[in-house]
Amino acid sequence: MWTYVKRPDRRFTVDIPELTEQLRGLRTAEPFTDGEYPLVLSAGERRAFTANTIYRDPTWRRRDPAGALRVSPYDAQRLGLHDGGLARVTTAAGTAQAVVEISDMMQPGHVSLPNGLGVDHPDHGRVGVAPNELTSVELRDAFAGTPWHKHVPARVEAV
Repeated sequence: MWTYVKRPDRRFTVDIPELTEQLRGLRTAEPFTDGEYPLVLSAGERRAFTANTIYRDPTWRRRDPAGALRVSPYDAQRLGLHDGGLARVTTAAGTAQAVVEISDMMQPGHVSLPNGLGVDHPDHGRVGVAPNELTSVELRDAFAGTPWHKHVPARVEAV
């Protein structure tokens, strides 16, 4: 296998021109948020008790059973949100309602919802928000075509 490595120092040169150009563009990239959608939503955060969309009784989640929208204390105060209260999350793709968790883990301007929720259960109905309902193929990775989940422009309002 090492016969394919042509450099005398036995290192690989990884230069993919399309990616290199993308890296250069990061220096001058425009933000994706604006006045209509001023926050960045991470739609599908991994948490201690989330598990993709495995079909199971939602009572197994000992923490965060409702799949709360995590918000920084700064944004919560600014938006009039309260721990345990309800918020409406709106993106270009859709709108959902979630329970609020004010968290020091969140940076101002960023909110997050967990993955693996928003699935209907016969005994409990729908619990939490399905992240795919808030994402769109309009905002996607230029190479793989997968929708962005970790950088979704969003608006949050108290309900």
